[in-house]
Amino acid sequence: MNLELTGRVALVSGGSKGIGRACSEMLAAQGCRVVVVARGQGAIDETVASIRHKGGTAIGVSADLTREVDVLRAVALAREAFAAPDIVITNVHGGEPGDFLEDSADVFNDAFQGLVMSVVHLARATLPHMREQQWGRLLTIGTAAAKEPAPGLRLMAANTARAGVVTLNKQLADEFAPYGVTVNTLATGWIATEHMRSQVDTLAAGKGVSLDDMLQRLSKGVPVRRMGKPEEIASLATYLCSQLGGYITGCLIPVDGGAHRSAW
Repeated sequence: MNLELTGRVALVSGGSKGIGRACSEMLAAQGCRVVVVARGQGAIDETVASIRHKGGTAIGVSADLTREVDVLRAVALAREAFAAPDIVITNVHGGEPGDFLEDSADVFNDAFQGLVMSVVHLARATLPHMREQQWGRLLTIGTAAAKEPAPGLRLMAANTARAGVVTLNKQLADEFAPYGVTVNTLATGWIATEHMRSQVDTLAAGKGVSLDDMLQRLSKGVPVRRMGKPEEIASLATYLCSQLGGYITGCLIPVDGGAHRSAW
């Protein structure tokens, strides 16, 4: 299958670990010139080296996407190295477990800045070019918790902010669809990444069980009876960012092994 991605410029935030790294590597394998954006320089360098070793093209940028100045710098470096990004994948972690009645308002403000404003900054920095060239892809790696919070994980601030991103993306999809730009959100479930293990470890500690025991319990609650792989998210992300994905926009798409029980 030819996804017609050769030569496209893809900016992947959170692109050095877990799902983001899988997206960076898969897009590069399809011929994209990839800009790996994250905070930790070591992981960025490792991911870029891996892509180049496999024959792909990539650069790395260390940036804090909650800061508009960092976003603008990352996009400028993409232009300098390749061209303006045609494809943007927003993949930002955020939010720590907390108590609604005890946490300060700053917890919600921080979640909003990290999860919503990072998407706003990236979208505002890249959509004008996409609109001008009549083609573009904006995709958020989100979570099913934006629609149905996971029991036991006290991530109210983060889940509230992530729901806001879904609405933002829906409105962006409506506005930019006439210009050949698609905007979608992936609702991921339990995916085997370092970040997921950290969340589950917190959940396990609260229940007085081991991490492995909690992982087994959670897997049994997923119809496919296992955790997902980052590559299984990246494969759909790559398709949605391709020429063939051009008729899919404004969607919240679950990728969770059937864990979400509603048919729609």
